[in-house]
Amino acid sequence: MSADIDNYISELCHTTTVAWLNYEIWWVYKSKDTRPVYVNVMNKYGLFFQTSIHAHFVALLLALYRLYETRDDTFNIPSFLKILRNESRLPETTLDLLEGIYKNEAKPLWIKVNILRNKAFGHRSVAHTVEEVFEEARVTPNELRDLVEITKKLLNKLTYSWNKNVHAFNLRSREDTLRLLNDLKKMHKV
Repeated sequence: MSADIDNYISELCHTTTVAWLNYEIWWVYKSKDTRPVYVNVMNKYGLFFQTSIHAHFVALLLALYRLYETRDDTFNIPSFLKILRNESRLPETTLDLLEGIYKNEAKPLWIKVNILRNKAFGHRSVAHTVEEVFEEARVTPNELRDLVEITKKLLNKLTYSWNKNVHAFNLRSREDTLRLLNDLKKMHKV
């Protein structure tokens, strides 16, 4: 059973890392701090960057959705917490803390991701425009970032309680993205 739990943790940490890497790339493209610096070079490759912005945003949403969906046949945090509680694999106080983080911090933000994924990206609702779906979700870029950070915290508390280990979550895509944009800018002197 320990190998199953280790595998579950590994899957959840991998998905969290994927969410973070996609968030960082998307946010370099969209942030008011970086976009103005690179908008001319991004416009030079307009279709590529439009597609890339969309792809990284959707990949972020799908990863965040996956982490908190409630199906019992997929790797997700709510199901994992149930497994751990049913099998008494962690102390009750730890499980209560983890479920509190999930219910009070992560779930309210995940509901917004759920709306976007289920009405605009994973499925395309005939009843609503994409603009209406975004209006309903009322999600901000900071909330997407926060959901990734909350997930990292939850997984590290879980892992520490399980085997006295934590995950660094230290892969970063921001610097590579900025280097790419700077190289393109120099190449085209835009």
